[in-house]
Amino acid sequence: MDVAEYRLDGNADAVEFCPYDSFHDILAAATYTLQEGDEPCRIGGISVFSVMQGSGLKLLQHIETTGIFDIKWNPCLGHKLLAEANSGGFLRLHELNCNHGTAEDT
Repeated sequence: MDVAEYRLDGNADAVEFCPYDSFHDILAAATYTLQEGDEPCRIGGISVFSVMQGSGLKLLQHIETTGIFDIKWNPCLGHKLLAEANSGGFLRLHELNCNHGTAEDT
């Protein structure tokens, strides 16, 4: 039943399809990985994909960050914003620009 798959660099933690008209094919996936050792750290990132019928997932952009707990699109504002809650204690907003899939930090 698999239609497409993509191997991420960490443990997949959250996925969200973009709720905006004309961008329903955009998928954001967040990762969270605990690197153990003498100095443990939490790493992660957000990968933005285009889901293309017949050809699967196309990676549009990857943003490195600390481990991500959760991501959510804001379907209410005029801007296409993706919110991130990360293990560094930060909330961060990313904006999907009109190049269809490129995320920018705001």
